[in-house]
Amino acid sequence: MKTLAILTSLLLTFNISNAQEVSTKNSKNKIGITYSVAESDVVHFQSLTGAASYNSENFYAIGLTYLHEINNWLDLETGIEYLHSSIVAEPNLPPEYETSLMKSDLSIISIPLTMRVNLGKYFFLNGGLSIDIDTEDSSIIDSQSGIGGIVGLGAKYDFVCGASLFVNPYLKSHALIPFSNEKYHEHLMVSGVKVGLCYKF
Repeated sequence: MKTLAILTSLLLTFNISNAQEVSTKNSKNKIGITYSVAESDVVHFQSLTGAASYNSENFYAIGLTYLHEINNWLDLETGIEYLHSSIVAEPNLPPEYETSLMKSDLSIISIPLTMRVNLGKYFFLNGGLSIDIDTEDSSIIDSQSGIGGIVGLGAKYDFVCGASLFVNPYLKSHALIPFSNEKYHEHLMVSGVKVGLCYKF
């Protein structure tokens, strides 16, 4: 009788575990964390004489990502990301004038709305828009709050346990459609690499 009870318990445990594994395997949703490093630059889309030159330092971004499988080759990507960088400006002055560098922090909360096109089992293309909120009031560049654009190419590996690791080089422009009305708006251009770890649920 005791042996039968043990066997029954083991069988029930196996069935529950197997059902959970099948449920996870068939799930169309993933959630995960990301970390990005990048180089960035501040540009005008129109050429301006006498404009300051900019450099960025210490760029990083951390975020949460969510993927929803639409079909075998297409996923919806969204989430939330926080990026930080230091912006250094050098005024464009004649040689006889002494130039002094100006520096300020830039912090942006970004919500990407992109699509991922899967190219076979290991590679993908992704691109779309982002809604960006510039949280710095005293930045030396124009506010980066607005609608931005993203395009990237990545590689991924899906583990049997439901986890997924990806590496995603990307290009991003902030404030393509700015929320403010500056005449010659400055745009933060980012060239970076994002690394992410996701899990099916």
